[in-house]
Amino acid sequence: MAFFFVLLVMCVGAFAAFSALTSGRESPGVAIESGTPMEATGTVPGGSSPVPTDTPAETHSPGSELSTPVVPTATPVPPSTPTPPPSPTPSVSPTATETSTGPGPVPPSGSYQYRVTRDEQDCNKGGIIGGSVYDAGGNGLAWANLRLYNDFGWTGSKQSEGPPQAGKYEFTMGSEAGLFHLVILDNDGQPVSPAVDVYYDPSCSQGVDWERVQ
Repeated sequence: MAFFFVLLVMCVGAFAAFSALTSGRESPGVAIESGTPMEATGTVPGGSSPVPTDTPAETHSPGSELSTPVVPTATPVPPSTPTPPPSPTPSVSPTATETSTGPGPVPPSGSYQYRVTRDEQDCNKGGIIGGSVYDAGGNGLAWANLRLYNDFGWTGSKQSEGPPQAGKYEFTMGSEAGLFHLVILDNDGQPVSPAVDVYYDPSCSQGVDWERVQ
């Protein structure tokens, strides 16, 4: 009786060992799910140490990490300062400068001794600038000094004639037209009459008569 009991126990133990061996080969080890993943171990028949298996790397689902949005900070812009317009610079008007013209004799102070009584053109005869010089009574005045000149340095001098054509004078001119100036001088060469402008035309003659007033 005891022999059969031992044999039964041995049979049950062998069956249990065979079942365990068969279950270890066909079914992988099952990991227990928890908050922290665990490594799965397999049962090796014959009581050998469990063989570690590769544990898949922990993956994070998209959006698992919270991203903090960056809010741009507005930089304050200082208000613009208005620039005042430039002050107008006062302009100074140029001061007129008096200029004196020189050439020609300088008349003496006081009134002239002679004045012009006739200044006319006569085209019946050409090439002459002439006339007569009279005293205050209307008589021909001999030996009066007359000078004719232009602005280019040309000068001619004449004395009025004595009797019988007292007071008469003539300048024989050339064939070129131009502007001349006629004046009476005293014995020192100073003008005693105003200068008369004569616009000479070779085809005509210019007659200028003078009268003494002092």
